[in-house]
Amino acid sequence: MPAKNKIGKAVICALVSGIDIYLAVSLELWTKTARAGAVCLFAAVGFALLFLLNASLFCSTDKRMIRHAVLWGLPLAASHVLGCLMRRDGTALASLAALPALLVQIACLTVPAAACVACILRGFPRLHGALYRRGGRQTYRMHWIWIFCTAVIFLCWLPIFLAYYPSVFAYDAEGQLYQVIAHDYSTHHPLLHTLFLGAFFRLGGLLGSYSAGMAVHSVVQMTLMAAAFGYALAYLYRRGVSRYLCGALLAFYALFPANSVLALSTTKDVLFSALVLLYALVVYQMAAGCKVDADRGDSADDVDHGGRTADADTGYPRGVTRACWAAYILLSVFLLLFRNNAVYAWALSAPLVWFGLRTDRSRAGRAFRRRYARASLLALLLFLLCSLTLRTALGAQSGSPREMLSVPLQQMARTRVEAEESLSYEMRRELDKYLPAEWVFAAYHPHLADPVKNRAVVHDDPAGLIRTWLKLGLRHPQIYIDAFLDNSVGCWFLEDESHAQIYGVGTESGFGYLSTDNRTMPAGCEIIEHSYLPGLRAAMERIVSDNIYRKIPVVRILFAPAFYWWMLCMYAAVAVYRREYRLLFPALFPAVYYLTLLLSPAVLVRYMYPFMTTAPVLCCLMSARQTAESGKIYNKS
Repeated sequence: MPAKNKIGKAVICALVSGIDIYLAVSLELWTKTARAGAVCLFAAVGFALLFLLNASLFCSTDKRMIRHAVLWGLPLAASHVLGCLMRRDGTALASLAALPALLVQIACLTVPAAACVACILRGFPRLHGALYRRGGRQTYRMHWIWIFCTAVIFLCWLPIFLAYYPSVFAYDAEGQLYQVIAHDYSTHHPLLHTLFLGAFFRLGGLLGSYSAGMAVHSVVQMTLMAAAFGYALAYLYRRGVSRYLCGALLAFYALFPANSVLALSTTKDVLFSALVLLYALVVYQMAAGCKVDADRGDSADDVDHGGRTADADTGYPRGVTRACWAAYILLSVFLLLFRNNAVYAWALSAPLVWFGLRTDRSRAGRAFRRRYARASLLALLLFLLCSLTLRTALGAQSGSPREMLSVPLQQMARTRVEAEESLSYEMRRELDKYLPAEWVFAAYHPHLADPVKNRAVVHDDPAGLIRTWLKLGLRHPQIYIDAFLDNSVGCWFLEDESHAQIYGVGTESGFGYLSTDNRTMPAGCEIIEHSYLPGLRAAMERIVSDNIYRKIPVVRILFAPAFYWWMLCMYAAVAVYRREYRLLFPALFPAVYYLTLLLSPAVLVRYMYPFMTTAPVLCCLMSARQTAESGKIYNKS
């Protein structure tokens, strides 16, 4: 009987693997133009790998792990199928008759996706390293590790700085500095970052060279980013993460092109990404410290405060010090001031953390929950006070509400472009109020909402716009779905290339994976480029502007913004599988922030950069958690 079961499972695995490789070949574009031999080799190797993956899942006796693997494998498979269909056919669902075939494709590819997730769920506990006890000597060593990692990262970035001297003056830099020059501020861009950028611009004016001011900005921002990454690496060391993982992450921060080029960039997303990383580490420390108390059954009379025993009235869970609470408040305020859409993410994620803390009904848990609520409210009040002060002092005007209408306007424009002939005369006249036919056909871009959003008429009758959007969507739901998927495909599809081609490709233009073009400033305020390492700059431009990385099969996945979103999802999958639900708290803010990015005008690397900086660190922290819980070495921190 067992032999028959093995044979039956092997036959099922072979059948499913055959279907999976057929789907993979049919969904890939390169297989249509490649030679038959290359396609056959790809199919043979793919079948063997899929068979091994599927067999590992079918042969597993851990039913709980299988359920969790399928739960997380399903959206991973759905993202791949939908992304391939959008890339190949321009639509995810040509008609309702194609819905069963779509569901079958997703169901079949869920099996190997779940097998990959199962490998992660099984493999994470084996990645742990030695966990150090907290003490004066180890804390002293951590400080030196912080300094060492910061210095290594900064020195590795220094040649890139010389190659792009004085800075990567791109993205929204000229728009923000126009506000500084004209003293006409707007909340369209975060005021704090506009003042930060403007301070170095004015410094350049005092030095007699605005380029010198931008060079100082690059050095300061490089130092801040390197220090943030260095602190994260030192924190991983203190938590007991393997030295090999720390070394790999150090190499990633120091050598990966997105980190080195963006460290010189004038976009607001760079410092915001560092704040997201530090915020996640603080929340992780709070969650881990509170969890230790709950597991050890500490009473409120024996609560540790920074390694010391506090009195019963203090209410500090173990490992959560006053410095930790102060860092949480300060980082929350800066997080909200540096990105407008961060307000929505924080306002939703903070209550979710408080609600999750309600499961701990111990005295220390209740004290922690009250402390967290007070700290969050204080952070919110400080943010509102700082924001109001900045707006009043600068006389800043409110930004346009059209930013929130990017996806609706994109959906309406796509419907008009693809279904103009089927629209009634009344509907076309109604659409002309907001998206006139004179320009909408030429302006529509499936992966970029800015051309439509910037020219749409939304101020005259916003209520009428919403009514028209709903009426049109009820008649053309399929086009609305396709418009949303095309506009956000880079956030969830691992093989997407549109995010690196939105503004064009090429060294001459400075557009590609990252924007390195030098923006035009008024006469007398120009930022003049002067590369001290032109050869290195040319090599970097081949990567970030010519997108040459796409020719490297495996490495190109590291450049995909969606890769770091799925990495965060795998962190959440491991936390749920281990029933370490508190460790979901550090991922809540990035996860909710991700929802705001799905509604943004486009998918750019700089928008997804917070995930590139944070997700690898959280995954490394999860790898060290098993040792602490196994009791081999107890960590007092």
